[in-house]
Formats: sequence, C-alpha cells, structure tokens
Amino acid sequence: MKVYLLTDIEGLGAEGEVKEVSDGFARNFLIRKGLASVASPSIEKHIKDLEKDKIKKEERLLKFAEKEAAELNGKAFEFYEHSRDSGEIYGSVRKEQIEEKIISAINPKSRFEVKLVEPIKNLGEHSVEVIFMGKFKSIVKIVVKPLEQKTKKNK
Repeated sequence: MKVYLLTDIEGLGAEGEVKEVSDGFARNFLIRKGLASVASPSIEKHIKDLEKDKIKKEERLLKFAEKEAAELNGKAFEFYEHSRDSGEIYGSVRKEQIEEKIISAINPKSRFEVKLVEPIKNLGEHSVEVIFMGKFKSIVKIVVKPLEQKTKKNK
C-alpha cells in the first residue's frame, strides 16, 4: 500500500514522501497513529505539483542570488569602533554585524553566508567573502575605523 508520510519516520522516510509499505503496517500503525495517510492519486498529483513549485522557486532564487552577488561585489562597509593606539579595537566586528550591513544595503531575497573565520579585531581594510545560495561568491571590503574619526566627521 502506498502511504503519504505526515511526519518524519526513522527508517522509513521524511515528511511529504510517498512510500510503499505493507497493508498491515499502514492500517494498523501508520494511519492509526496519524503518521501517514493513504496515498491517493490526487495526493500524488499534489506532491508532484509541490515539487515543481519548489524547483521553480529555487531557480528564481538562484537568479536573484547571481544578481545580488554581482551587485554586492566590491562594495565597502564602514564600521566605527573604540580602539587602542596600537590599532586593536576593544570589541570586534562579527559576522552578524556584517550580515546586518549587507541586508540594509541591498535587501537580498536569497540566502547568503558571510565567510569570516574569526571576528575582525584590528583597524583597517579587510576583505570578506560572501556566498549566495552556496554558489555565487562576492568579495566585500570591511573598513574598520576608530570611533573618534566618526565623531570628528559629524562635527
């Protein structure tokens, strides 16, 4: 009997999959416990439609990702931090802060990841890689300046 899994079942399959199981297992366990339902032709058609929609959405997101990576490539983002005379900053510029700046700059529709091995802890320019949808790479420049420069700039 073909069943449509309503939840993930270890050793059988993931939610949303159609699996062939024995009639007794389906009726006495899966359906009775609410873990699956009988896979009728309409459910199978619905699943295929969902898969097609998922593929279309993924393709659309890939197009957005390519465009966004090209738009972001080479951009510079400034951060102002308290610093010592040696050029070390008291805090650090973290991956999350860079992500916030990117979101406010280009408002991306696709998923992206900032590749930063460790937080930036020194003044100056730093190159950081940003990867969109796991395929499209972009390099951004992170410029860390002393906070005192920002206050002088505003006066």
